Amino acid sequence: MKVAVLGTGAVAIALAKGFVGTGHSVVFGSRDVNGKTAVDALAQVPGSSVAPYAVAAQSADMAVLATSWSGAENALELAGAANLAGKLVIDVTNPLDFSTGKPTLALGFPNSAGAQVQAWLPGAHVVKAFNIISATRMVNPRFEDGIPDMLIAGNAAAAKQQTSQILTSFGWRTAIDMGDISKAYLLEALAMTWIDYGVARNHWTHGFSLLGQSLEPPLGRPTGKPARAQESARRPGR
Repeated sequence: MKVAVLGTGAVAIALAKGFVGTGHSVVFGSRDVNGKTAVDALAQVPGSSVAPYAVAAQSADMAVLATSWSGAENALELAGAANLAGKLVIDVTNPLDFSTGKPTLALGFPNSAGAQVQAWLPGAHVVKAFNIISATRMVNPRFEDGIPDMLIAGNAAAAKQQTSQILTSFGWRTAIDMGDISKAYLLEALAMTWIDYGVARNHWTHGFSLLGQSLEPPLGRPTGKPARAQESARRPGR
């Protein structure tokens, strides 16, 4: 599968390494294909390529939005909504505002970055994911005390299933479906919890796990059970 990673910063590079490491090809989308960040991204992800946003989006099977929130709208305008129609677009952004000197959310309930991205890309299948962890732990997120879970939100069941498979291949324990893209505000609020914890302790190697998970899919959302839940449900006596 060919993946367009829109952006060339630390998050984009981390996810690109994950895709290449699991057998996919990656093209970075950039405003300046000869700029320093694009050149650095190529050097850090051998086998990847770089192209203008529109070319990257058009040529790929799916995309990852890995820009800053302030640059997201322009990046998607350059990529072209038509070039991403019908494709999975994983939104990694958090709508952070640094105007007060410390990060806060620029959007909140009932709004969210995830819902806004879906509005900018009405024909795409946007799934919110990877926004509640540092770039260094997006792939193979193993901690001394366990493997974290990733919460996701999106409208299309098939796109969420594809995202879940990507998360599994990247080493995550479980993808937890929180519902449609309107629920992205929950993930973005959780990202602020992650950030506040890190700021207060100058500690950036932490993640979230949900213990005692239900073996059933969310009510009214038959998106499938986690793989380990399916195995448990097949045991005698269940």
